Amino acid sequence: MEVLGAYWLRRILARIGTITVCEGQDTRTGMPVMVLKGAKGKPLVQEGLLPHLQELPEAWVLEWPLGAVPLSQYLGVADPERAAHWLKEVARLLLALEEKGFPLAPPPELFLVKGKRIWLAGAGMEALKGEPKEALAALAQALLGERYAEFPLRDTLERLGRKEVGLGALLEEPGPTPPEPPPEPDPQGRKRLPVEPEGEKAGEEAVPKANGAESGQEPPASRPKVIRIEEREEPPFPVVEPPKPSSRRGFLLLALLLLVASAGVLLFRPRGGAERAYVMEFRTEPATEKAEVFLLEAPPGSRLAPGQLLLVAPGRVEFDQKGVYRLRIRVPGRDPVDYLLEVPGPPLTIKVR
Repeated sequence: MEVLGAYWLRRILARIGTITVCEGQDTRTGMPVMVLKGAKGKPLVQEGLLPHLQELPEAWVLEWPLGAVPLSQYLGVADPERAAHWLKEVARLLLALEEKGFPLAPPPELFLVKGKRIWLAGAGMEALKGEPKEALAALAQALLGERYAEFPLRDTLERLGRKEVGLGALLEEPGPTPPEPPPEPDPQGRKRLPVEPEGEKAGEEAVPKANGAESGQEPPASRPKVIRIEEREEPPFPVVEPPKPSSRRGFLLLALLLLVASAGVLLFRPRGGAERAYVMEFRTEPATEKAEVFLLEAPPGSRLAPGQLLLVAPGRVEFDQKGVYRLRIRVPGRDPVDYLLEVPGPPLTIKVR
């Protein structure tokens, strides 16, 4: 494990030209950090950018938000709705930087995500200067993979790649269609079917029909009849109300119900050992390859012991806690690879090349 000043470099996330992106840890506080070795330029400060902690002669050190994972983990398997939200946030950030005179073309490996939040690392590096429109279109294709052809924002993204529109065009795209509101109840207390025509509209349509018959013109085609189904609020039989119980009898009945409810809670409450399991699927590409998956670190509260073999992929693993697990993946004939897995999350595909 390499040491750079007061930071451990735990693993290499990506190499972008002369820049090496590393996941590190502050030896003084134990907090995770991102280290950009070989970064040249002036770090930028803005909302949506990873906070800058320290600038060393050979690297930049950036803050790593707790619980955040690399966006590259979702390449090819991102949910379309979540991917649309991330792409709009990236477009908003790149547009703000472009207006300030810093056009950037960042690759997916420099983004961290946590839920709907997304951060960019390394803004201000000379190696990131480029065309943001082409970078955003390439990011969308990498996130969606095979589902990119069905992506609702595909047309706008392709126009961005051809430089026909600006980044603001993506922000103007509508979000998910809201559900239709339920039909309003009848003011007279009657229940009305959604297909029943309004009284005023029916009256307005009846007038043109009559005028057409008098003028000798051929009347329009008659619309289908709609049967009005009404339900009376009052029953057709007399209602006999039961006698009111005495206050003492009501108190005893209430105490008995509370006693039964307490016994039910004690009887059917979940045991301490019955915990929810989070099943994660591991795939290999090609499917004939085998990969050993070992556990290196588990989140607080997990009973999984570090160092154990979780499975030989492809297959499934049950995790007992939410959070980020550090795994080591071994394929025969290749160097092992460490990986941060967010649980729950999409299936993990191990590509053997």
